[in-house]
Amino acid sequence: MPYLCSLSGFITMDKKQLTGLLLLSGLMVAYFLIFNKPKTDADLTKVDSLKTTVDTLAAAEALTPIDTLQNKSELALVDADSLSADSQVTTKENALLTKQFGVFSNAAAGNPEKVSLSNEKISLSFHSKGGSLVSAKILGEQTYQNRFLEDSSQKADLDLVYSDSASMNLEFYHNNQRIESKNLYFSVAKATSQTLVLRAYTNDSAGYIQWSYSLDANSYALKVDLSFVGLETVIDRGQSDIPLIWSQIAPRQELNLSNERATSTIYYKTESGSVSRIGRGGENSEEIEEAVEWISFKQQFFFNSLIFKNGQFKRPVQAQTQLPGWADSSVNLAYNAFLSVPYGYSSASSVSMEWIFAPLHFQTLASMNMGLEEQIDLGYIGLFSLINRYLVIPVFNFFDQLGLGYGIIILLLTLIIKVLLSPLNFKMFVSSAKIRLLKPELDELNAKFKPDEALKKQQAVMQLYRQAGVNPLAGCLPMLVQMPFLLAMFSFFPSAIELRQQGFLWAEDLSTYDSILNLPFEIPFYGSHVSLFTLLMTATTILYTHLNSSQMQTGANMQQMKIMMYIMPIVFLGVLNSYSAGLNYYYFLSNVVSILIYLAIRYLFIDENKLRLKMEAHKAKPQKKSKWMQRLEDAQRMREQQVKQQSAPKNRQGRRKN
Repeated sequence: MPYLCSLSGFITMDKKQLTGLLLLSGLMVAYFLIFNKPKTDADLTKVDSLKTTVDTLAAAEALTPIDTLQNKSELALVDADSLSADSQVTTKENALLTKQFGVFSNAAAGNPEKVSLSNEKISLSFHSKGGSLVSAKILGEQTYQNRFLEDSSQKADLDLVYSDSASMNLEFYHNNQRIESKNLYFSVAKATSQTLVLRAYTNDSAGYIQWSYSLDANSYALKVDLSFVGLETVIDRGQSDIPLIWSQIAPRQELNLSNERATSTIYYKTESGSVSRIGRGGENSEEIEEAVEWISFKQQFFFNSLIFKNGQFKRPVQAQTQLPGWADSSVNLAYNAFLSVPYGYSSASSVSMEWIFAPLHFQTLASMNMGLEEQIDLGYIGLFSLINRYLVIPVFNFFDQLGLGYGIIILLLTLIIKVLLSPLNFKMFVSSAKIRLLKPELDELNAKFKPDEALKKQQAVMQLYRQAGVNPLAGCLPMLVQMPFLLAMFSFFPSAIELRQQGFLWAEDLSTYDSILNLPFEIPFYGSHVSLFTLLMTATTILYTHLNSSQMQTGANMQQMKIMMYIMPIVFLGVLNSYSAGLNYYYFLSNVVSILIYLAIRYLFIDENKLRLKMEAHKAKPQKKSKWMQRLEDAQRMREQQVKQQSAPKNRQGRRKN
């Protein structure tokens, strides 16, 4: 993976230019570290429980984040699960339930049970208490831990919900008493393999809250209808919106927990059409001022998204992620979304939503035309995203449809990109060859001028370039053009779900790091494992750097630059050791192809004797002074004049003599 431009850009480099390039290289490293480097498990486990409250969703009373994060809710005076063993509610208990739940006191006690829906793609389970979804399995997908179990009977489908931790809680007031639907038991009014209707009745059965779920065949989408029937005199007046608190804890799915947490967050789409996220990994919170069309709990490769079909969830919407206080290696993140749905105080008020549980597959999500594919990280900068959307993904999918292995697909993708950039590469190598032929004369100029004559030396070097017909920027420009492709791949490979749990050579899973050796200790800035693809990438980068640096001019600045060029691959060895094996494999292949192209062009396609004759012929032609050369000479004269004025003696008034 060549990080720096060829030697033609370094020949005339002074200290200021060297400083600028060092800063530019530092910014590159910062891009990798700040935007993409996963947080360590140690950093993430230090996150305290989020204490953000949302006063706007419940008048004068703050809503608490998901109560399963640390302790059970303290709001419930009576927990129906802890009633008398014979399930008979005592007079005292009944009085407490009536005080707390009013006309819903009968629904506050019941028998806990689960009901499931399923089709060819997903399997969903709902609990009678709260009527909420408590399990969402993506059929055919497995966690990293289950994927490589030898005993197939122990393998289970991947579940987006950790240990029945999800909740879809409605909050409303009855006789100034706040009632939460998560504490009510819903009875099954209708149940088939793909349809479920759950109701929480009032004591007289005249009114009820109803969740209706419908699952189409071969679909990732669950149709959801929320109805309030006969409750116009039950729910206190003044509540035009019913708070809806959606909470969920996600289990660990992948090998690299730090990276999984760092790429997990909440995405949302506002009524203006923009898709945003609240942050990545650990503790994040945001109050969204616009109305929201959909909100999504995103994990590394999977998500579930709640979509308001009749408009938007009204503002403000509060979204937050955090680590549970008891978080361990089996848990990813906890998600909370504080929403609200309209309520019209009619005999039958309803809201339609859609709930999608799916893998983060670009084509699948793009076909839904809702912007859900924006959750896939294709690059923070628009150019990187465009390269991935319109070049990398179509080419990758074309070869994938042919049934080729992913190792071969990455190789073919590398070759295609190199072919597209080959004209620029050829110009870069020709420029390098010209510089190499001028190296003896450039070394003479280095020896001729003193260190304090940098501007004169630069002027002489530029004069030599002009006479020989050499463009000193021709070597850097091709590398600048190639850099967006390198950085676009940095986003594409870790986000490509096609590579998840797909092996190649010694790598079991191309979507995460390959490890040939697990260390009993952790090396700072490197990790506790050894990735062979990262080592190969680093070795070939150093080799390619050596081929380029062998053509560089001698001198103090150039020696510093050579050291810098060898240090950079070592730095990226630590940065990339925990990243996708597919990414490091691509960078390794890119380096190998670049080395082969370099050798082929240098020894097969460039005749240095003919090139030298061409340069000598150019020197013999009458030379017209370029605008660049004129500006350089003007700058030299101004500099000499300034030095002359500063060294002139002062008169009695303290002014310089002319």
